[in-house]
Amino acid sequence: MNQRLPLALDMRGRRVLLVGAGQVAARKLGPLLRAGAHVEVVAPTLGVAIEEELAAGHLVAHRRPFAPDDVTGAWLVYALTDSPELNEQILALCEERAIWCLLGGASQESPVWSLAHRWQGHELVAVSGGGNPRRALALLGRIAKSLGWD
Repeated sequence: MNQRLPLALDMRGRRVLLVGAGQVAARKLGPLLRAGAHVEVVAPTLGVAIEEELAAGHLVAHRRPFAPDDVTGAWLVYALTDSPELNEQILALCEERAIWCLLGGASQESPVWSLAHRWQGHELVAVSGGGNPRRALALLGRIAKSLGWD
């Protein structure tokens, strides 16, 4: 039995922390910014996409390693580092503090999944691939095509 509840969240003004600034963080960033989240990034180095959004004033970034107090005040945290051990530590901190955390690279263990989604006007279609992002995108494409959204 699946014990996940799909929700559409109003992210306007919510503090979202991305720990890590590579390609996965860059993919997560666009939808968060479009949703109106206040995004903060913590990483020793920033990828090109993150640097561009920082230069445009769309986010706040801290070029340093993660510190436990970074999660304080966050509504949602993305643990997206190259270190599974650090990602697990971030998840544990968030669990202790009742903060939602998306655990990169370990979707089955993550309490939060990102759904593949697409807006058409005021209509939203969101699809889960059971933790498989490629499957979710393929399903979303088929649904959008069947709705005539292509």
